[in-house]
Amino acid sequence: MKRLEEYAEQAKECREAAAKARTPSEREHLLQMAERWETLARQRAAQLHMEDVLANIMAPESDSRSA
Repeated sequence: MKRLEEYAEQAKECREAAAKARTPSEREHLLQMAERWETLARQRAAQLHMEDVLANIMAPESDSRSA
């Protein structure tokens, strides 16, 4: 499960960096990287049959706090 968490964390970091990007091309590149990390996370979750765990990891912080 460690890889699953790492992939999800990488995606989150890319999305956070994209929100702070200085140029549209930088933002787009970071969002594409986030999508690739998310794809890897989904594939790993499917291998582990842990899609529900992935949903919790990738939920925005405000969603996970209210749950």
